[in-house]
Amino acid sequence: MVDKKDAGDLLPDNGDVLITCENGKIKKTRIVHPDEHVATLNALFELAKLTGYTIIKPDGNML
Repeated sequence: MVDKKDAGDLLPDNGDVLITCENGKIKKTRIVHPDEHVATLNALFELAKLTGYTIIKPDGNML
């Protein structure tokens, strides 16, 4: 693990990075590639609905 104050050494000069912290320390980092998007599951469902998809839960009910 790395102290948050040393995070600059782990980060790229350009781009997006996901950071996971545990007990005030950086546990892991992951570069988000240009062809990737980060969103919540609810945001993904909303985007799908806006583009015409229907989201159906396992019990058969629509979201």
